[in-house]
Formats: sequence, C-alpha cells, structure tokens
Amino acid sequence: MKITNLYIEHFRHIRKINIPIGKVLTVIAGSNGTGKTSLLGMIGHIFKYDPSSLTLFRGPFETKYSNVFQLSEKHDISGGYEYRIDFEKDSRKAELRVTNEAKKVRHRIDVGGRQRGAGKIKLPVIFLSLRRLIPLAGESQRTISISDNPLSPALTSEYNSIYNTVFATNTALTPTATESGNKRSIVPTTAQFDAYGISAGQDNIGYIILSLLSFQQLKEQDPSSYKGGLLLIDELDATLYPAAQKNLLGVLLKKGQELGLQIVFTTHSSDLLNHLASHHAGTFKNSTSFVGLSGAQGALKVVEGFTSLKAVLAELNHDVLQASKPTKINVYSEDAEAVVFYKGILKDQSIYGNVDFAYKPTSVGCSIYISLIKDGFEEFDRSIMLLDGDSRKDVEATGENAIVFLPGRVRPEDVINNFLKDLPADDEFWTNPINYTKPVYIQGAQDLRDNREVMKKWWKAELNKWGPDGEHVFKRWRELNPQEAQQVVDRTRAVVRRILDNYFKPKSS
Repeated sequence: MKITNLYIEHFRHIRKINIPIGKVLTVIAGSNGTGKTSLLGMIGHIFKYDPSSLTLFRGPFETKYSNVFQLSEKHDISGGYEYRIDFEKDSRKAELRVTNEAKKVRHRIDVGGRQRGAGKIKLPVIFLSLRRLIPLAGESQRTISISDNPLSPALTSEYNSIYNTVFATNTALTPTATESGNKRSIVPTTAQFDAYGISAGQDNIGYIILSLLSFQQLKEQDPSSYKGGLLLIDELDATLYPAAQKNLLGVLLKKGQELGLQIVFTTHSSDLLNHLASHHAGTFKNSTSFVGLSGAQGALKVVEGFTSLKAVLAELNHDVLQASKPTKINVYSEDAEAVVFYKGILKDQSIYGNVDFAYKPTSVGCSIYISLIKDGFEEFDRSIMLLDGDSRKDVEATGENAIVFLPGRVRPEDVINNFLKDLPADDEFWTNPINYTKPVYIQGAQDLRDNREVMKKWWKAELNKWGPDGEHVFKRWRELNPQEAQQVVDRTRAVVRRILDNYFKPKSS
C-alpha cells in the first residue's frame, strides 16, 4: 500500500495544502517554522503495527503524533484540525478532538472517525529526529550501558557496507549496542575509536542504518506478510558533511527500492538540494517527490517538483532568484508541416524546466534520419528527432533514442485532413469570424489525393484559415484527441529529461 498524497485541510497555520508523496523518496524543504516536522508526525500517526514486532532499537514499528510534536493547551484548544492521507486505492481522514478532563485539556487525533474498518492502517513505521540526538560523549556516563554486537553476521555485513558507502571509506566496523537515558542504538566502533569517540554524524548514520536494517530483518522474518514500510526522518542532513549527504541519498534510494519503503525526510541543506537540482541526480527523479514549503509571503505555500528547487534554495539563503538562460535543444523534422503540428500540440504545456526548442525543419527524409540515429551520430542523440506517424513501421521510439512521433500513422497533413473530414458540420470549430465552414473546407479539399506535394500545397493554403500558425484547428484537435496529444507531450518530456541528464551537465561554480 503506497501513499500518494497528504492533504491538510487545517492544522495550525497550514490550510488547504497538498503534499505529493514519492514512490520511494519524498524531500520536504523549507525554512524554520514552516511546519516540516509536523507533516512527518501527521503521516506517521495514521499507521499501527503488531506490537510484538520490534525494531533493532527494541521499540515498536509505530509513531504517534505525540512522538513528533506537542499540541498546546493554550493555542490548540478547539477542534477543526483535519487532514487526509491518500493511497493508491484508499484514503484515511484524521481529526483533532479536544476534551477537558479534570480541568486539564486533552488532545486526541482520531483516525477514520466512526466508520467501520476506517481506523489506523497496518504498516511498520520508524520516525527519526536526527537533530535531537545527543552523542554518548554528551551524556552522563552513569546512565550509559554498552554491550556486544547484537546483529547477525549478515546484518553486520550490511551495516558495514552502508556505512562505508556513505562515508566513502573502507573501514572494518564492529557495531556496538548502547543504551542511555536519551536513546538506544547500535553505533559503529573500530580498533581506533569506541562508542564514546564517534562523531555526531557517525552516530546519526548509525541510527539510519539501524532503521533500514530493522525493515530488512522484518522482511526476512516474515516475507509473506511484509508489504513494505515507512521511514520518516527529520533533518536528514544533521551533522553530515556535503559528500556524505549525497552518498546517503543514493543509499536511501537503493534500500528503499529493495525493501519497498517510502522514505520521507525534511532538510534545509543547500548542498543536498543543489545535488537534487543538478542533472547528475537524474536517477532520483522518477522515484522522488520534492516539496518546498514557503512562508515568505505570509501564508504557507507549497511548491512542487524539481523545477522549484532553485526558488526554494533562494528563499533558504535569503537570495534573489537569479534568472538563467534557457537550455537550447534542437528539434529536427522532415518538414515545416511537422513543426507547425508539433508546436500546436505542445502549446501551453510545461515541458521540462528552463528549456527552449530550436526547430530545424529540413528536406532530409525519414529514412536518412533513421540511418543517422542508428549510426550513433551524437547530434541526433542529443536533439529531438520529430518524425511523422507513418515512420512507426520503420523505427521504434525507445528509452535509448530521442525519437518523438507525431500522432497517427500517416503524414500530419493527412491527420488534420481526416480530422476535418470527420468533424460534424455543427461543431463549434466551424463557427469563426472568417466563415470557414464545413462546406468551405470540402470545396478546398475536392482535388486532394495521396500525393505528398498535393497535400503540402493544400496545407499551406489552409493554414492561415485555421488561425495564426493554425492554432484553432490544433486546439480543437487536442480537445477531441486528448490521449494522443498527451502521448506526444509525455514522450517529449521523457526525451528532454534524457537529453539533459546525458549531455547538459551543470557547470561547477
């Protein structure tokens, strides 16, 4: 069961916002006081799990809102707080109930109301607040106990592998169990340093590794019942240097995919966000949702998607958002008719970030383009190759090339001619200031035949009758053929993302 959205109707200063949850990773960024941590508490509170199953911290796979944030007797004194978690095929609503018991204000967040079967959902959850963890060196030794490694050989090996990946080392570690008044953990120790000598960053990584291994152990113990889980991390970047943050992100994606986890974390690390914004991080984008919380204008606002990262970074650093020149991507096509149709389909569509297209219609036929693509010419791998629909019989659009097909299986002129031929005479398209009606179209199309030059001549004669660059006919075609239009848009986005990831690397500052 995968979460798709967190919708908050009202919670404190947060009103009517939607937080999309990624397939594996969800990054929540924003300045202090925007409510990032509260979101984690609201998500985690919806779930429960078998109390007999324990994490490697020896605690339950469960987190209540009270483990994450406290409600105020002074300010959170009335009901009306409400939010909802959406899943792929279900949803759960939660509401705040406030009561007075023995002259004391009591808060309770009810899940599902009184509907049968609408209570908490069974799913293992772990919540980590890294900024609030205190290394052993900062605690009273009277409260600390240290014992031998409790992990199995397989988990010990995985512990070592993850640790060395994050810190780019090749250190032989002995995980050591520790317990204090503040926490239980299993920390990395070596021949050179013991549990008292580790840094805050090493301690925090130990906590994250232990969380991942807890889910791994749960999966291994009962693979038939295991359906994935939820890992919530507050301040992922706390006490970690930039390279370790980037490496940790890769580990979380890999382990999240292996264990069926959704990992939601908060951050205000510019290094981490810059890494996500770079084209080097293209592997994250299909599995990751980015959410920025902005309070700069007063009311809390949500910005979504990787194209918003630069704006969030500017707010975190109190900077002005610098305008950047758009990336130019060439679009090669067989003729000008293909370009006009393609522009008509993409009109008003946001394709991918700050990208401009440089259209290059040529007289080169489809067969020549296909040969150039197959021969591996880089220019035709880093540019969009726009081909007529009748080329589908000769080549396939795949993840390994930059081909975008126009709709249908015939030339664009034939696609539009067939569209107008089948359009009823009373359709709204035929109502226009220049009296371009169905009879006018029929008269102009009387001598058409299956000939490339004849069709091109007809297209050029009719184009201006369809509005500037034919926009009226393309608009109506999009409205009546939404699936075909969306296929072109989606394929274009996928090709642009591939070109950016492979050829347009960010310049180092």
